[in-house]
Amino acid sequence: MVNYILLYKIRKRVKAILKQKIEDEELATTKKSCLGCLADEVSWEIYYLIKEKEEDE
Repeated sequence: MVNYILLYKIRKRVKAILKQKIEDEELATTKKSCLGCLADEVSWEIYYLIKEKEEDE
């Protein structure tokens, strides 16, 4: 079963990260872009959300 609350929280944080990267001109379309760095940040945010959920249960 899909946990829509967790999915929404993940989406919200990912969207914020992407907005910040666009503002800083660090998205994959620029010379100083780092897709690995973006993937790392998104992965850590998802990890922390999952850990928070586990601790709440």
